[in-house]
Amino acid sequence: MRMQRMNKAVVAAALSGALLAGCGDGSPAPAQGDGKGDGKASSAPSPTPQGPTVLLSVPPAYAADKGWQQQLAWMPAKYSSKPPVAIGAHSDVVAYVTVAEDGYTAQVRQASTGRILFTGKPWQPPTPLSEAGRSGYEGDRVELPSVSTAYQDGREYVVLWAHGVTGGDALTQGKEVVRLAVYPADASGEAVAPLREIDVPLKTYGANTGDEENDLRVEDLGGGLQVRWNGPPLTGGNAHGAVAVDLATGTLDVCADSCAKGIGRVRTGKGWLVTEHLAKGFGVPGAWSVLKTAPPGTAPERYSSDGLFQSAARGHVLSRWHGADGDQLTYPTVAVHETATGRLEASMPCQAKPSGVVTSPNGRFLADGTAAFDLQRAHGTCLSAGAQLKQDLRVKAVADNGTAYAEVAGGAAAAPATAEVDLASGTGAPRLLPPGTVVPAWTLKDTAVFLTPGAGGGGLLISTLKQN
Repeated sequence: MRMQRMNKAVVAAALSGALLAGCGDGSPAPAQGDGKGDGKASSAPSPTPQGPTVLLSVPPAYAADKGWQQQLAWMPAKYSSKPPVAIGAHSDVVAYVTVAEDGYTAQVRQASTGRILFTGKPWQPPTPLSEAGRSGYEGDRVELPSVSTAYQDGREYVVLWAHGVTGGDALTQGKEVVRLAVYPADASGEAVAPLREIDVPLKTYGANTGDEENDLRVEDLGGGLQVRWNGPPLTGGNAHGAVAVDLATGTLDVCADSCAKGIGRVRTGKGWLVTEHLAKGFGVPGAWSVLKTAPPGTAPERYSSDGLFQSAARGHVLSRWHGADGDQLTYPTVAVHETATGRLEASMPCQAKPSGVVTSPNGRFLADGTAAFDLQRAHGTCLSAGAQLKQDLRVKAVADNGTAYAEVAGGAAAAPATAEVDLASGTGAPRLLPPGTVVPAWTLKDTAVFLTPGAGGGGLLISTLKQN
């Protein structure tokens, strides 16, 4: 078969280092369920992984020698995409992208045991923009195929996706798309065909730069899978496009009329949550406005821009607000609202510095950068530098028990200092972890997932470690 867009040296390295020694041979589970397509189930049971071979320095709640590891040796050292790894909190799975001689594949493991649940059939992405003649996508800006998960109508899905061009040739530019290959998270077997493939048409203004606001995103913000990009929408003339994808049918919900004067952020059951250009606040047109539920200590009627949208996840949306003292340059209050209604759930004084929203698997805790909330207690913890902290703490993951794991801003990029914070019952005072401690990228019910670039032989090392 063709290897149009896959470097042979990369593939060879990936095949030789696909799975670290002692972690199983990569054969899939025998049963094959919904989503099997034309794949063939293995006749032998999947071996039990023998445990990690690269021992990391991890927080005391996790055991460095108990769990499993997967090496993604095919990955280059630098790229502009997010790492091609995702977790499914509802199904307790870890998904990632591997390569074969004739394409990329999605592989999914049970987090608690490391057992391979399914491996997708080799899949060809659209032509990468770097190879389609689009400038600005070379070197550090190369985009990789990636994987996401989404929860819709009581079912979790794994989505292998890539950004590129279809139909181009020496004379024509082709059509820019994000191509999605959709699998149910509970599929099983090997060479599993996707339930469906979906091309989302779009036009981007440039490659990813690490900016949460403008980078291309394929993710579930609490209302099912969405594709969002910095570029014109499918209808209208705004600076950002947004599409919600029904993974059960393949249909697209374009943020059209609601986004005529703003940016579509999250698709809800009552319509799109929209932030308006050159106006304050956000909300679902015809349903609610966040300015109606402003947190205490703010005065939204005094400013031309207030109730600033920050981020959203799992039915909640974070906002930042000016104070009532007339200072229009700072946002000293951060709040969290219910996405469906705009209802204020909690707020606190905090010069929040967002870096990406995370939630605990059970949904009780939510954090974005230096702002963290216990939604059950309606209590916030501010981790911005100030009287109590010398440096900002930016939360990377939160466990179900309320332990937040954070990196200290301003440290060495290769090995930042790390800390943990009790959000559930403590005072929120952070505890510095020993030098070299790696914090999780995600937590699950009984495990945590750690991503360490370059460890164990290059590429990206995925370590899913058990709780002590």
